[in-house]
Amino acid sequence: MNSKKREDASYESVTDQQLQEQLNYYRERAPEYDDWWYRHGAFHHGDEANRIWFDEISMVKDAFQAEHFQGDFLELAAGTGTWSCLFLKEARTLTIVDGSVEMLSHNPVVAEPKVRTIIADLFHWSPDQLYDSVAFTFWISHLPRERMGGFFSMISRCLKPEGKMFFVDDREAAGTRESHVVRTSGQTMVRKLNNGDHAAIVKNFFSDKEIEQIAADAGIELHVRYTPTYFQYGIGSKTV
Repeated sequence: MNSKKREDASYESVTDQQLQEQLNYYRERAPEYDDWWYRHGAFHHGDEANRIWFDEISMVKDAFQAEHFQGDFLELAAGTGTWSCLFLKEARTLTIVDGSVEMLSHNPVVAEPKVRTIIADLFHWSPDQLYDSVAFTFWISHLPRERMGGFFSMISRCLKPEGKMFFVDDREAAGTRESHVVRTSGQTMVRKLNNGDHAAIVKNFFSDKEIEQIAADAGIELHVRYTPTYFQYGIGSKTV
């Protein structure tokens, strides 16, 4: 059996200790995170595979820009800023939230005058204002299944009436085959860092219908789409 395949479709609830391990992993991964995004080092899979990757990123960015997001913009789990620069172009103000100072130290928008930076654990953070737009990229798959409803309720509380939301994440077939994946089981995935250390993170893959229903329960009409190979993304708005 391929060790990268999910070993057990059932799952147990994720503990606070496991969530802390996930945060620690991203703190350690901060200096090398962008290798994955830009297809460097172990993530360089050849010119043709890389071309498809970047073409599909462009598809998702085009879909985002076609919706004309604007106003006061909130980005959750902003990380190294691979999407922050795009969001900043659309925003009147941009608030970025992340639990890792190390990841944000690589984010180029932090020093911009219309950007507010908040260091906070997203599992315990609550908004202190309303936003016209909310986005999170490559974060939804790191949510425990039992916390999805609460997370989308928080998103709904963040949004002004008719405010918009956007997300993008891995498709399962792509996300389980990356070179840093050691194995998966239940709600967790073990990954390796460049230094050889291993760490367990939360990694779930939700269907389009699952996400749309959870969002609808929180008062958000969300439409989830896929690119051919790599990405799942969603665009929606608050309805109540």
